[in-house]
Amino acid sequence: MTGLAWPILCMVVGLLLLIVEVFIPSGGLIGVLALGLIVVSLWLSFAQSAALGLKFSAALVLLAPMVIAAALHLWPRTPLAKKMFLRPPDPDFDDEFHAEHHRLDHLVGQIGRALTPLRPAGIVDFEGKRLDAIAEEGLIAAGTLVEAVQIRGGRLVVRPANEPRFNDFLE
Repeated sequence: MTGLAWPILCMVVGLLLLIVEVFIPSGGLIGVLALGLIVVSLWLSFAQSAALGLKFSAALVLLAPMVIAAALHLWPRTPLAKKMFLRPPDPDFDDEFHAEHHRLDHLVGQIGRALTPLRPAGIVDFEGKRLDAIAEEGLIAAGTLVEAVQIRGGRLVVRPANEPRFNDFLE
């Protein structure tokens, strides 16, 4: 091989091993080998001439980030990465969330009663139904009249009712 072939071969193999390091879990051994080959490539190029060494250094400064970016771009598509990353939520799950949200929508503004202490989560009674609820702020004692404020995360958010309503006393 010519004098230029070894530095080029070492750099190409080193950059390819950087890509392989991303795909194969080796505890960093492949990465160390890749960096070693890149250093050997630079050493061989500087051994021939300083101008060639600077050209190899410039090429490495341009190629290494591109190679690493390409490997990281492709990595989520590998079988190992698919096992590590969470899957996006199913569209059906989103529909279930919205259905739960709409099921509780009519309770906003209504008055109910805290069945358990809300610290900040607990059980409330609205229209004879036991529901999970979250206190908007602070603690709410069991038996306190509460007002539904909003729906957050499929749960009812409540606060202590300011004034009891006439209908609450009829029950």
